[in-house]
Amino acid sequence: MPEFWKNLFTFEPFIPHGHCYLWKPELVSLHLVSDLLIGLSYYSIPITLVYFVRKRQDLPFNWIFLMFSSFIVACGSSHLLEIWTLWYPTYWLSGLIKAITAFVSVYTALALVALIPEAIALPSPAQLEQTNQELRQQIIQRQQVENALQLINEELELRVQNRTLELAKINEELKSEIAERKRVDEVQLRTQERLQTLSGKLIEAQESERRRLARELHDEIGQTLTAVKINLQTLQHLSSLNEITLPLQDSIGIVEVALQQVRSLSLDLRPSLLDDLGLVVALRWYVNRQTQRTGIIGEFVAKPLQTKLLPNLETTCFRIVQEALTNVARHADAQKVTVELWQEETQLHLVIKDDGIGFDVCAARERATRGESLGLLGMEERVLLVGGQIHIKSMHHHGTEIHACFPVAS
Repeated sequence: MPEFWKNLFTFEPFIPHGHCYLWKPELVSLHLVSDLLIGLSYYSIPITLVYFVRKRQDLPFNWIFLMFSSFIVACGSSHLLEIWTLWYPTYWLSGLIKAITAFVSVYTALALVALIPEAIALPSPAQLEQTNQELRQQIIQRQQVENALQLINEELELRVQNRTLELAKINEELKSEIAERKRVDEVQLRTQERLQTLSGKLIEAQESERRRLARELHDEIGQTLTAVKINLQTLQHLSSLNEITLPLQDSIGIVEVALQQVRSLSLDLRPSLLDDLGLVVALRWYVNRQTQRTGIIGEFVAKPLQTKLLPNLETTCFRIVQEALTNVARHADAQKVTVELWQEETQLHLVIKDDGIGFDVCAARERATRGESLGLLGMEERVLLVGGQIHIKSMHHHGTEIHACFPVAS
């Protein structure tokens, strides 16, 4: 091996290559310049190829470019040695470089031959351009399809949202309808119970009123008529005018009292003023009458009514005032009560206010539902029967206000 390296760089027994050119300057210069330019060119080409391969990582068969670069570098080295051997006859080194060049050349040539079918199979620039055009067309078509799908998706989402809103609205309507039906059923059931309770109380009230009227007729009117009968029987046995005068005057007084009692009973049942002169006059008379009876200061305030009221509405208003003032006299411990009546367009308003001790409205309604009290239930039923509404407010030691509102037919 040392002998090989020694022979590789030895000058003996060879002569420089320049002797072959007889050291003619023109000929030596020609070969020198030509080999130098070829060598420099051969070295520059691989640099460009290596730069190209590094920049194009997706380049097919990039290794063949590297093989060509090796082949060209070897060729360039052989030309540079041609310049060297003009003066220094290292022909073994020159031969070795040529052998390496030959090996690289043969290997590159064989690899290139094997690569030819694959290279031929590569698409041409025209084919690549056609493929690119087809790809661009497919991209455009796909974009159009995606846009169409996006529009369809947006439309579907909008439809789903609208349908969801419709279903939610329908659901809410169904809930409201179910709740309303449930409320109506409950109301019809609070109503049936109240009607049953009211019917029972009305029957009881009728019987109680009948007993009271029978007692009044028996105790008051019956006794009065009995006294008149006794006086008349006494007059049958008297012959002197002076003897007749005293029993006759007594009988007349007894008859007057009886007439007042009959009139009072009649007014309690239904005052004739209500039929003859209307609701305003009847309420003013009744408030004044209750003031005289109970000692509670009563005030009636009414504005002129714009329309004539129906008889059943007048009766309802009178009975509500009658019931309310009766309750005030019995339970309220009030000093003053005010009754107000006015018409506002197609609504008739009736308000009864007192300054009494007040009561628990909810508890009173519960008692009325259980049938323990008829007054509050009776007022509410009367108002509902004529299509009106009633609101009752009461505070402890701050009095009570009853506000009834009725529709008035034009």
